[in-house]
Formats: sequence, structure tokens, C-alpha cells
Amino acid sequence: MNTTLPPDRDVPPHRRAQIRSTLEHEVGRRRRSARFAPLMAAGVATAAVIALVAVVSPWQTQDGVDTAAATTSPSLQTTTAAPASTPSATAPVLPGLSPERIAEIEKGCVDSTLRQGKATLYQHFTDEVGTFALLYTDSEQLSCIVDGPAMPYNASGGMVWDAAWLPGALALDELGSGSGGANGKAEYAGQAGYDVAAGRVTGQVAKVVLRVDGQSAEARIANGTFVARIAHPADWVAPEGQDRAAEVMAYDAGGGLLGTWRNDWDPGKCWVRPDGVIVAGARDLDPATCLPAVPWK
Repeated sequence: MNTTLPPDRDVPPHRRAQIRSTLEHEVGRRRRSARFAPLMAAGVATAAVIALVAVVSPWQTQDGVDTAAATTSPSLQTTTAAPASTPSATAPVLPGLSPERIAEIEKGCVDSTLRQGKATLYQHFTDEVGTFALLYTDSEQLSCIVDGPAMPYNASGGMVWDAAWLPGALALDELGSGSGGANGKAEYAGQAGYDVAAGRVTGQVAKVVLRVDGQSAEARIANGTFVARIAHPADWVAPEGQDRAAEVMAYDAGGGLLGTWRNDWDPGKCWVRPDGVIVAGARDLDPATCLPAVPWK
């Protein structure tokens, strides 16, 4: 048997450049956190990521039935798999943006994650925190800082098992926070800190409210999605703990409560498409025991 070790091999130049770009991207980011909820349930496969924390978003409807959607903390994924096309049959409407600008944002946000392929833009707005873009593929959600002080696009992504389906009237795809610019590099000075919640809703949902540690913000709802951000001072530091009092509530046009997420969840729940494929909740359960998922339209 030959016990001679193979000779060391240099990393190819293109791979060295990619690794360097990834590290520079991560070092340049303001600190973000998404530690509001427990780790993802057993049965959910995780991809190779940099500083990725997987969490689960539990939902409880008025009749006491929990619903859930998988999410991840904002971070850069290194996979090179191409994102698929948008899961929605209706093209998003984005007033004030030309088709050329929309395409530019979609490409810039995807490229900033080192992914390949295309994501579809669903929301784009500017508030006291800055300019934000929300994008989806059929299996991923991207939150993208646009025209930031250090780079034109800075996106982070989270997995959604099948974006065409929801666990109830609302799916929480991101819940996280970012420290203010006074805690980072000089070019971020003056930038507000924030708490953020983002996800998808059915046409029944007319209002979504995010509440964290006694503060609240009403979400922007557009193209079947929602984004809520609570601004904090530039010297605010995003908490690292999991004990924050956070909840997200969805209401219909009459003020009726359709769904509520809080800091707990039921690992024994799952939701299936009509063909029996689990699209939310615990993936290792018997599909016959799951609740029916709701189409995202």
C-alpha cells in the first residue's frame, strides 16, 4: 500500500480571488444578529455558510394552530448554485423604478452574495435606516442594502423551502437586527441601527406589525410581501441573546388577527403541498400528519 502523502497543491487563482472577496465583504459589513428564536428543528439540512445561524419562525393562528417558516440570520452564503426564477405568477409592481433599474438591483444584490443566477425584486424603499430591497427566488429570500456607504449592494440570504407556499396567512422569512454605524468602520458613522422582520403574506393580510422590546413598527406590504424596520441610534448595539421580547402580528382589513409569531414554536408541526411534500415546519415528520400549506399569490 502506498502511504506517501500527495503533494500540496496551490489554490487556483480564481478561487483565491473569490475567498478574498468573501472575507472582504464580511469584514466590511456592520454587525447583524438574528438570535430571536431557537435553532432550526431536526430534519432540516443546512448549507455551507459563513457565520450562519438557522432559526425557525413559529406562527399561531386565532384557532391555536401554529404555523412556521424557516429563516436564517443575515449572512453571506457561499454556494454557487443558481437561484431559480420568481415563484409568484404575478410580476411585482415597483412604482418609480424603471425596468433597467430593477434589473440592475436584482443583479447587484445577487452578485454581492457571490451567487449565480437571478432573484426577483419585490420591495424597494428608503426609510431612516437607508435604502432596502427585498428579493426572492423559489427557495431563498434576500435582504439587500442598496446604495450603502461602503458598497452599492450588500445582500444577505435565508432559505425558504418552497416560496410558492405559506404556513398560513403569513410566513416570517427574516427576523434580525443590525448595530448602528458608530460601532463599525468610519464610513458607516451616523448610520442607524435597526430591527427588521420580512416575509410573505396572502391577500387576506392588510396590516403587519413588528414589536421588539416594547417598540413597534407597521410593515410595508407590497407584492405579497412585508418588511418592518425599527430604527435605533447610531451607537445602538444589536443584542446577542435569544431572550428579546419579539412578536410579529398579521391583521385583515377589519382588524381581525390572522397570525402571530412569538418567541416560541412547536417542533411537532409541519405544512404540506397538495402533493404531500413538506414545505414548512419540521421536515422529518410524517406528511400525513401535517397541515395543508396555503398558496402564496
